[in-house]
Amino acid sequence: MNMCRHHNIKMWDIRKKEAVYFCVYADEFVKLIALSVKTSARPHLLKKKGLPFQIQKMKRNWTFYSGFFVFLALLSILSTFVWEITYHGQNSYSKETLQKTVESMNVYTGMKRSRLDCDAIEKRIREIHPDISWVSAEEMGSVLKISIKEGKKTITHEKASAPKHLTALYDGVVENIMVNRGTAMVKKGKRVKKGDILISGVVPITDDNNEVAENMSVSAKGEVTILAEKNFSEPISVRYKKKEYTGRTLHSYSWVLGNQSFSLKNPLKRFDNSLKYDTMSIVCVNRIIHPLSFPIKVTKREYREYRMKNAVYSKNELKKTGMERYRHMLDALTKDNMELVTHSAVLKQKDKENWLLQGKITFRCKKLGSRAVKAKELQIKKADGGKNGESGENS
Repeated sequence: MNMCRHHNIKMWDIRKKEAVYFCVYADEFVKLIALSVKTSARPHLLKKKGLPFQIQKMKRNWTFYSGFFVFLALLSILSTFVWEITYHGQNSYSKETLQKTVESMNVYTGMKRSRLDCDAIEKRIREIHPDISWVSAEEMGSVLKISIKEGKKTITHEKASAPKHLTALYDGVVENIMVNRGTAMVKKGKRVKKGDILISGVVPITDDNNEVAENMSVSAKGEVTILAEKNFSEPISVRYKKKEYTGRTLHSYSWVLGNQSFSLKNPLKRFDNSLKYDTMSIVCVNRIIHPLSFPIKVTKREYREYRMKNAVYSKNELKKTGMERYRHMLDALTKDNMELVTHSAVLKQKDKENWLLQGKITFRCKKLGSRAVKAKELQIKKADGGKNGESGENS
């Protein structure tokens, strides 16, 4: 080691065990051979490190390293393309509608990422669909993520030239009434029946003597809240038809290539039109496969054969069926924007074969019906029995 220092041979990572271990540069290792003759020491090469030795190793294993570099090259090339377009936030718009809009801008899976202009995509979508209030097109690797937020739909206003009355949809008591256009025909607390006029589309115009000179027709407008009651009595038979699956299933596939559709039934089985089937559809493929410029859609349909079988409800099944029908009534009112107040129902046995689901639902109704204003409703009624300006005097 002293001779190595004397000959300016750089050494590091020196360790002494049963022998002395150290590291030197490859070009100085040759000098150790001459020194080993003088010192009767025998240097042994344990390990080679560095790029030149690694290159020699790569030459011996060229197949592995060449495959690795080809993989990196392919990964680098493929990452320059768009391989997926995703859509988020749509409600009334379907994925297919947005996909057609994006494709009209020459944006598709398999295109070069360098050709993407996210700002232009956002601007164009807003131009084509004005009711979309916010659009975001974001490039995330090889995925183009398009997020939208739909604005509130514009309410189509009725023409003022279509005169009409606002009528009650249910029997009940008027809780509140506010007239924007027309004439109020009821007051708060009055009981009304279905079809009664609540706000009239006939507005009287008086003269200087406070007498009705003419009637003007308008499209009535306002808000009326009715506290309504709905009594129901629905029969439920203990006997019913029940589906019984035979265990036999049939399959068919359909393809849509651009604007052309094709279908092929299972060649091993024939469809029997006299039997009944439940159908389940699964979309297997629905996308544009580069370099094709048209969409490809593959749909698989499964038909499960069944027959109708006579069955009898048990007591628990009757209660469950009655509850489902009762819940369906409540859901129908809720979906129709009715505010439920109180509701109750009971299931009673009528005879051995029939039961009755009876009850009452109280709810607030703000929805109004309408009826056109008739021409005879615009006629002015005179106190002396004359009509439309007739004096009633004898000539």
